[in-house]
Amino acid sequence: MVKIGTHVSSSKSLDLVFDRGKEVGAQTIQFFASSPRSWAWKERTEEEKQLFNEKREKTGIAPVVVHSSYLFNLASGDENLRKKSINGVINELKLCEELGIEYYVIHAGKAKGLDEKQAIKNIIESMNVILSEVELKNTIFLYETLAGQKGEIGKTTDELVQLLEPFEGRNMGICLDTCHLYSAGYKINEEEEFLAYKDELERKIGLERVKVIHCNDSKTPFNSRRDRHEHIGEGSIGYKGFELFLNDEYFKTLPFILETPKVGNWDIENMKRLKNLIKAPVAQ
Repeated sequence: MVKIGTHVSSSKSLDLVFDRGKEVGAQTIQFFASSPRSWAWKERTEEEKQLFNEKREKTGIAPVVVHSSYLFNLASGDENLRKKSINGVINELKLCEELGIEYYVIHAGKAKGLDEKQAIKNIIESMNVILSEVELKNTIFLYETLAGQKGEIGKTTDELVQLLEPFEGRNMGICLDTCHLYSAGYKINEEEEFLAYKDELERKIGLERVKVIHCNDSKTPFNSRRDRHEHIGEGSIGYKGFELFLNDEYFKTLPFILETPKVGNWDIENMKRLKNLIKAPVAQ
């Protein structure tokens, strides 16, 4: 049974993510644990955490995904920025572990003036610090596939392999983003290329380590190296790419989460469009 959901706001109180998810008919949700554009960390009250757990059980919305702040850059050559990023991830991961949130997704980092080899080394060193502070028991840490703009690390399967290899046996994997994959040069909207990419994942990483799919069409053309999300079927990927994922034997078992533009009732429309592409029953 395919589960389809969307990114929702966590403003005011974390428990409201379930109200907002239910309002649009989401079966799975993603949200920010802290402001994606502020370094300030807000401690959550016991009452808020209790309400979060009560509403999760009541709504049945699952799995739950937290997306890291966009400010974090674990690859940075700026020691102050990297230290702030490490501390930010630690705070968010500790909350995820406490609340039993299934997945934590992060943009690993940007080279910004560094060569990519050094940027990857910085990410691995950053992760060593993070994992010395947080034991991953309840939450699986996921690197997101990135479009490759502005020196992003994680745009190719080989880069992701390098980020995962030092942490074999840990609760770590990857999150696929359809817009990013297409923009990075993976032609996922053609069956032969889609299957070739799936085979590459299986050989180099293992499909079992792919845990979440971000469903976004692309405003920009194939291999643009730009991260510009579009509504399902309205961009350069088109319906075929999503149909391939939604009906794939393995991928259809994963949560599909929209990160499309927040305009009017488009979350509802985008989820409807995805469901219409499924050839098997949808979770109710």
